[in-house]
Amino acid sequence: MFDRVLALVCFFSLLLSIPARAQEHVDGLSARIIAVGIPGASAVAPVGTFHKGGPIHDKPEFAAFTQPGQVLDPKRILVTSHSNFGAPLARLEAAEGAVLSLDPNGPTLIIPKQFAANGEQAHALEGRIQLFTAQSPKFLNSIHSPGAASATFPSVSNPIGISINNGFGRLWFSNTPYGAQQIGAESIVDPTGEPLNNAPSKLLGGVFAGSLTNRAEQVIPGALNSGAVASALLGMSPDGSKRAVFAVLAADGSVVQTHTEFALDGLAPPATITPIAVPAPAVAVTTMRTRAGMIFNWVPDRVLYITDASRNAVVALTLTSDEKVFRIRDNRTFTPPELNVPVDLAPVVSEIANPGFASNTTLAGNSDMYVLNRGNGTIVRMRQDGTVVAARKVTLESGEEFGPGQLNGIAVSPDAQRIWVTVSGAIPSYPDDPGVLLELPAFGSDRASLADPAKLTSSELGATLFRKEFSPLDGLGPLYNARSCLACHQSPAPGGMGRNGLALVSRVGRIDEGPTEFRDVVPVARSASVAWLGVPCRLARGPPASANVISLRNASPLYGLGSIEEITDEVIIANANLQRRPKGRPNWVKDSHGQERVGRYGWKADVARLEEFVALAFRNEMGITSPLAPRDTAYDDNSCGKAGPGLDDDGSIIRAVTAYLLALPAQSPDPSKGSDAISVEQGQNLFSSIGCAMCHTPALASRGGDVALYSDLLLHDMGPSFNDGIIQGAATGAEWRTTPLRGFRLRARFLHDGRAETPVDAILAHDGDGAAAARSFRQLPEAHRKALLAFMSTL
Repeated sequence: MFDRVLALVCFFSLLLSIPARAQEHVDGLSARIIAVGIPGASAVAPVGTFHKGGPIHDKPEFAAFTQPGQVLDPKRILVTSHSNFGAPLARLEAAEGAVLSLDPNGPTLIIPKQFAANGEQAHALEGRIQLFTAQSPKFLNSIHSPGAASATFPSVSNPIGISINNGFGRLWFSNTPYGAQQIGAESIVDPTGEPLNNAPSKLLGGVFAGSLTNRAEQVIPGALNSGAVASALLGMSPDGSKRAVFAVLAADGSVVQTHTEFALDGLAPPATITPIAVPAPAVAVTTMRTRAGMIFNWVPDRVLYITDASRNAVVALTLTSDEKVFRIRDNRTFTPPELNVPVDLAPVVSEIANPGFASNTTLAGNSDMYVLNRGNGTIVRMRQDGTVVAARKVTLESGEEFGPGQLNGIAVSPDAQRIWVTVSGAIPSYPDDPGVLLELPAFGSDRASLADPAKLTSSELGATLFRKEFSPLDGLGPLYNARSCLACHQSPAPGGMGRNGLALVSRVGRIDEGPTEFRDVVPVARSASVAWLGVPCRLARGPPASANVISLRNASPLYGLGSIEEITDEVIIANANLQRRPKGRPNWVKDSHGQERVGRYGWKADVARLEEFVALAFRNEMGITSPLAPRDTAYDDNSCGKAGPGLDDDGSIIRAVTAYLLALPAQSPDPSKGSDAISVEQGQNLFSSIGCAMCHTPALASRGGDVALYSDLLLHDMGPSFNDGIIQGAATGAEWRTTPLRGFRLRARFLHDGRAETPVDAILAHDGDGAAAARSFRQLPEAHRKALLAFMSTL
């Protein structure tokens, strides 16, 4: 009894000892009440989408749990509680605990206090409330790992941390079953709510506990000898096993690293952050809770960010690795005055694209972070260098504010548009249902020039960014070709080609013994410098000195690009197999996930995904780096005004512009543009009979129906006059993707370098695989030529 009282005394002493921070005026952020009646509501996380190639996506028995309305429906929210909601206990001496899966759409949920009495993945209110897992016999580690050292531990017990491996793994929960001072547990949980089945480690099964599950010969000493408070995915182990490794924060202020196969090693020693007071089970019903948040930045530097409530600080641990484990390289502390008992963190933009790091606890590139202040009920938006750019006071729609000791956990939606916050205790409108989940709009920097993203759809925000003239403060440069997307894609409307059909850039390369491509560098020469905008910069514009090949490339129209992504690799390959002569071939490239894909975007089909295509355009043409295009070799850390080698965009700009392009409608064929219906029909027949349709395939099947693209998306050798000596992926200098003819009628210039001023010029320039069709066109009677051109004018 004495140790429990002591824990509580220490806890309140901690709160009283935290230095007070002056409260300046902070704008309010109105919250919608999602759910009430979640005792001890603390950690919160969106379920999100599980990647192809991972077990939850690929295993049919697991994928069933992710279907609409099911417990891991990507649109649902997970929330931890220190109640079992009536489920029978597995360990009588340990704290209760559960993880709820909630549907946030609809009226406020009032969680029934005993809805889980049957001990299964129970549900209530027509499935809007579901039990994911609990401290109950149904969810014991012994179910699948009876010989594990932690076999008697359940999936959760007083859980206060969630980290989901959406890329290649499962759900992880941090547990404090006996408060701060005794053994902690970290669990790996299947969609069934049970600890990991078919675990690669017989020692731990699906639960790390205390020192019971330490690596047999630890590389770095460490153990969960105090409660597990938070966890964050670090990605795959540096040992080459391709197993997941998570960082786990313990209540003694240490950080350990947990390997799904080789168990537990240390990472950072005790008191790396100030030890955390967590109430013991006997006093766990108190509304006063302490927590800590931890998130991970994976690119360009690996950094763990952890809240330190007692110091009003965020600690940044920069990681390195050897061939076995991760190690700490650097330890920094940020203490901006806006922090006031910070207890949790969330990425402003979570990493959702990369399957090696996708998680609610992973920052997308150099994304900002949200810091939840328990001391004054605010949320602070902070950059990764510790600079605070905005703050908001959490309020209810009625105008009520939250005082000290109420806000407890924070998460961000996968689309970065919503924030979810948990609240300890009750709110005035629901006095008998303590534990609350709130939803708020995301917010940006107070210095941002754009409208609040929460007030715009992703495509609307993308439309604004498409037109925006970027400045050096936005990451422009140091060298660039244009300051906006619109500058090169404006005719006849936004998303089209350049003015008068031309917006040329110089692709560069080098030929020594044979043609090569510039690997790991920016392949585009840039014509402008930030020096023109008043930023001192000595970098030379134009082609680099090492380039001896320059190939002009014209900006292509962007309408309907989303439908191209809907065409599967299998469809493109099947169509290629049907071709005889001329026979194209796919340009196999690696996408940002490291997966081999058929390229489909760009003049040489060297990009597989639209989002990557957008990211490369921002990097190549404006010098704006992002997680999908992180390296800009034009960068010079000694000049040109950039503060450092970090990313200019955390991925949110790229995603928004991609959403805008996905919303741009395709330019469908318009028969009214032809001279007469008979000529158009005759021209369509000629298009096939003279061989144009062999490469310009009229339609390809997609997940959304047939796409009238007039392209096979394959590479074709176009002959020596098209050979620019530059290799892109598998494409040789003479090979080019079959240009889609959809929207052909709106173009003012033709071919990759804009050399053709008329459709006839473009057709007659065809050589190589296109030579036979060009020859047939040349031999057509004048009336037949006009008919063919009449048909093409409808596309």
